[in-house]
Amino acid sequence: MDLNEFYFLAKLATQITDSKISLITTVDNNEPKPVAEYGILFDQIPRFVSFSWQFLDSKKDIVTFQNFEEEPGFQKNRQFLPDFPIQFFLGIPIIRNKKDGLVMGHLSIFDDKPKILNQSQIQLLTEITSRISDLICQKPIELPTDELILQGRNPGDEPLSLFGSSQAISEIQKLQKELRASETAFRGNFDNAAVGMALIDENGKWLKVNKRVCEIVGYTESELMQLTFQDITHPEDLNADLSYLEELVADKRKFYQMEKRYFHKNGNTVYIILAVSMVKTEEGKVNYFVSQIIDITEWKLVEQKLKIALAKNQAILDASTLVSIITTDAEGTITDFNNGAEKMLGYNSDELIGKFTPEILHIESEIESRSKLLTSEYNQTIEGFNVLVYNAKIGKPNTLEWIYKRKDGSTFPVLISITAMKQNEKISGYLGVALDISELKKAEAEIQSLLDITNEQNHRLKNFTNIVSHNLRSHSFGISGMMDILQKSYPDYFQNEMMQLLFGATENLKLTIEDLTAVIKVNLAQENYELIDIGQVVRKNIESLALQILESKLKIEVNLSSPLLVRGIPAYLDSIVLNLMTNAIKYKANDRSSFLKISGAYKNKFVVIQFEDNGQGIDLKKHGDKLFGMYKTFHENREARGVGLFISKNQIETMGGKIEVESTVGTGTKFTVFLPYE
Repeated sequence: MDLNEFYFLAKLATQITDSKISLITTVDNNEPKPVAEYGILFDQIPRFVSFSWQFLDSKKDIVTFQNFEEEPGFQKNRQFLPDFPIQFFLGIPIIRNKKDGLVMGHLSIFDDKPKILNQSQIQLLTEITSRISDLICQKPIELPTDELILQGRNPGDEPLSLFGSSQAISEIQKLQKELRASETAFRGNFDNAAVGMALIDENGKWLKVNKRVCEIVGYTESELMQLTFQDITHPEDLNADLSYLEELVADKRKFYQMEKRYFHKNGNTVYIILAVSMVKTEEGKVNYFVSQIIDITEWKLVEQKLKIALAKNQAILDASTLVSIITTDAEGTITDFNNGAEKMLGYNSDELIGKFTPEILHIESEIESRSKLLTSEYNQTIEGFNVLVYNAKIGKPNTLEWIYKRKDGSTFPVLISITAMKQNEKISGYLGVALDISELKKAEAEIQSLLDITNEQNHRLKNFTNIVSHNLRSHSFGISGMMDILQKSYPDYFQNEMMQLLFGATENLKLTIEDLTAVIKVNLAQENYELIDIGQVVRKNIESLALQILESKLKIEVNLSSPLLVRGIPAYLDSIVLNLMTNAIKYKANDRSSFLKISGAYKNKFVVIQFEDNGQGIDLKKHGDKLFGMYKTFHENREARGVGLFISKNQIETMGGKIEVESTVGTGTKFTVFLPYE
């Protein structure tokens, strides 16, 4: 039996049908046995045999599947050959002779593309099976007992026969088995590698790729087979890649590694790390290149964001010339010292970075004093750099006033805010931002001086008020009393016009002194604030003014929730309500029924109280800017003195509120009072 011819016939069958795989089997005890094959790895032969036998068994007719995917048992039978996508299958029985019709085996042909064979091809295949039948029926060649023949194919798919001793042949068979096992392991590692792996020819055409490569670039395996690596490489990276390949071919390097960019099928840029080595033929020519591809797109995007963030941070550090920004590592060694810190402290950043902690910028006595406070507060020894950052370390606010010491030894006050910087919830360093508050301290001292002067002036003004309220009022009442005695004792004198004028001037002086005293007392008041119910104050004043309300026929409507509380001075609030109610009585309209509506509600941080009447109204265009002025009156009313609104406005503002007015002549007036309730 000439095995060389079996392999030749197997290869010939694939060439006739333009297929990739063929298999010749014989039947022994109703079991298929492989005789020769083409295009099949050693470890794959049993699966191809099993696959064929599912359809051929002992059939005497040709079995063909032009498009295997359309067959009912496609999915079930694919399990036999998971690594080869069979689309075409042909099985031709090998018949011993026409008389007995015994099936001695089969010729099977496989391909990964659907196809239809013509009659000429079928005829040629039939002739091949006839020749195979003749070869099987021939008597095997007698061989010497100490020599064996090992028949097979070389790497170029040419028939090969080896003669030698049984021991030599066994060694060769062992080597073949190990080689096939190695090929199998390589194939498994190649296909299932976590990184992209590809075989590329010397022109850059993809020969084989694993699944990971397809995932990285978005193409299917068949789509990549139609491309070269140049087609999907970013133009800016192509020249460097080709230069490395030239050096590899010229044996100037054994391999190369580079970072480059591919274009994904969807147009996106994919960043990769590429490692390339080369496999040569025995003649020293390029067989193929082996490429390993790692997708680093996510790393690059993170890196780009990090670079942008670092650039922004550096820009902030460089631009912040008015504040000192100093960062340290977890142990306190200075790692950054911005322009503002250099300008503020007189050091160059190179003098401190990596060499000192911020303690060098502080007064030793102040560090020691603060250390004692922290040690006492937390019942543990806290000293050195920890004094500066301890509160930040335990998550407490850490903004304090300190004294900084410049390089030249001069000192100045600063406000420092220290924050712990963390990575993965672990402190990696500290950030200290300091503001020079020398001018602020100077201004604070000036303000304190002004406050002291103001307090002194207020004290003097209070004394003056006491003089006004006591001495001047005593004198004015004395004069007024003497005028009363003169009027009663000598009534005829008061028929004189001059005496009447003197009497009126005396009364006016008394009223003026009373008004001034009331105004000054408002401005200097230091009464305690209380929570007051507006409703109670309004009801109290309605009762006090009951006779005047009755005589004026004024209808009062009160719409206040109970309680409606404000934070104020009881005497002031009573005075405000009284003034606004008496104004409604004094300046009511005489040609219609009069009313006063008092309402209130909470709004934002205020209680809003409204006093709305339908009285004579005020011409705000004419008098609006002086409505709350001292001694300003706007109607012909003898009782009007122009003090009530002035005092009310001062009292409201003293309690932290404000007053607004809306008015139309002949229609009425609405006063709105805003008072805080907290």
